[in-house]
Amino acid sequence: MLDFLRRGVKSWVAKALLALLILSFAVWGIGGEIFSFSMRTAVARVGDTKITAEQFVNAYTREQNVLSQQQGELVTHDRMRALRIDDAVMQDLIRRAAFNEELVGFGVRVSDDAAMEAIRSRPDLQAGGQFSVQAMQLAMGRQGLSDVEFVDMHRNLVGRNLLSSPAVAATRSPPGLAARIAAYQNETKQIAVVTLPLALAGEPGLPDEGAIRAEYEENPQRYTEPERRYGTYLHVDIADLVTRNQPEEALLREIYQDEIERFQQPASRQLDQLSMPDMASAEEAVGRLRSGLITFEALAEERGQTLADLDLGTVSPGELPAATDGPVFAATEPGILDPVDLPVGAAILRIREVVEATTLPFEEVRDALADRTARDLAFEAAPGLANQIEELRAGGSTFEEIAAATGLSLAQLDGLGTDGTKAGGAAVDAVLRDPLVSREIFEALDGEERPIIETSEGGFFTVMLERIEPAGLQPLEAVRDRVVADWEISQKLAELETRAAKTAELVSGDGSLQALAPALGLTVDEPAPFTRLDPPAWAPDPLVARIFASETGTGLSTMRPDRSGVMVIEVTASIEMPADVTAEAAAQIDTLVEQTVRADELELFTRAIVARHETSTDPDALDQVFTRLTGQRPDTY
Repeated sequence: MLDFLRRGVKSWVAKALLALLILSFAVWGIGGEIFSFSMRTAVARVGDTKITAEQFVNAYTREQNVLSQQQGELVTHDRMRALRIDDAVMQDLIRRAAFNEELVGFGVRVSDDAAMEAIRSRPDLQAGGQFSVQAMQLAMGRQGLSDVEFVDMHRNLVGRNLLSSPAVAATRSPPGLAARIAAYQNETKQIAVVTLPLALAGEPGLPDEGAIRAEYEENPQRYTEPERRYGTYLHVDIADLVTRNQPEEALLREIYQDEIERFQQPASRQLDQLSMPDMASAEEAVGRLRSGLITFEALAEERGQTLADLDLGTVSPGELPAATDGPVFAATEPGILDPVDLPVGAAILRIREVVEATTLPFEEVRDALADRTARDLAFEAAPGLANQIEELRAGGSTFEEIAAATGLSLAQLDGLGTDGTKAGGAAVDAVLRDPLVSREIFEALDGEERPIIETSEGGFFTVMLERIEPAGLQPLEAVRDRVVADWEISQKLAELETRAAKTAELVSGDGSLQALAPALGLTVDEPAPFTRLDPPAWAPDPLVARIFASETGTGLSTMRPDRSGVMVIEVTASIEMPADVTAEAAAQIDTLVEQTVRADELELFTRAIVARHETSTDPDALDQVFTRLTGQRPDTY
């Protein structure tokens, strides 16, 4: 196991993982208690197949290493278990074991040759149409796999495919489905639009009482106020604490020195690798290169390879297998290295560029470090302030007294509504838009002083609710001015809708908006052609459906969603996508449908295979695995 880990070490993250594993598994007694446990202990069984602690730890550590590399920092065991990565790793091992049990039942064993053929046929391991040993080495290094583990992984894949292929291979997209979907998705419309604004309509005069009441009663949603809540609140705001907790220069320099590894950029090499059939051929070729009898480019051409086939790009320490990693990063200048022996053949390495490790100076990282440190200090200070608030409240202090003692601002809850607005419709402060805060406010009883809670951003919040105004339709007298204004808009829109409908009829006849708009004093807008999937932002779904149901030359009229006017729309063109584009889209849809259905079928098939075999896990053994990984007792992680 340690050998595979050493060859998989790619960064300080992996090195930290390696050191942790060596330390934790070397300690046999935790807290004075000795466990009867070894890496050969079974943590799970599937039929007659045993899944050992070593197999689990290897698979789990690979996942941890991958996640840590992706995030740029060590992903802890606590975080891994919170994400249930340990469960996922165990389930994958159980599935592999179940397939192996099934193959054993059929008397089938996947040979080394079959596993190697699967490796050679991987598209990502090809270069210039041929299998690339260097691409395989990089893949092994990045996954932290030894030669044996890499082959075994593909042996398992071949076996699973032998069993699953008959179950899913016949899956096909229904004939014609993809073509119909592609045609529907790619159908494109071009339109022209004019807007008749409210200013074009005549003044409707003043409404009588009956008209006002009718407008009010026909549109109750406009005049219904949501439930609104009033009170005062205290907010321990992280952004405010960041401003109040700016770090001193001496602290920043101390942190810089403590975290100096974060600012060290690793060495790198630009590398070419030329595959050779064996070490003898490689040594002979290196001799020709160093004596000047042949150039590297000519040697590659002689071997039927281009420089593009040989280019490994820029690599960092740990990204290559041990056989090549050491010599490459021991070299301090560009040039040809001694040949290296590979699992398959040998290789000649040429370093094109050498970049040694460097450390970013403090001045370059100071501002970013200050921002991060200020936020760290803010998050450290926030719980203390929250505790201070609770202690002051327990001592009988009012919100005003607490604000004065803590330096916080006492804020007003000015009619927060269930629609997220203040009374009158104004926007609320950012903290009141936090779902956790909003829920707290609307769970409060009238006159209740709520306990302090943590906000989504990591601050704290507490509210004293003083008054609740229930939701309800506002009395007509309270909203009379709004009703009158809405009535005037309704009258103008009705007039404009009549004019727009007549214009749309002319367009559907022999007219066009380009010809009719000048007489109306309007400008024609021509949005870019669009499909059903990307209509103009102002077009609601029912209008889009009308447009696509209409023939070229059709005129349509519709009110603007914001009631600011009425639009007349002309469908000016129906654009068919080229046959090759539609065919390509249909092929992609076919592939997507088949992949989706096959994935579902494969999942169901895999579950059925697992269900055929008696499966058990040993929680105590797994607890001991994590005891050794974390250095903690099982009941503390």
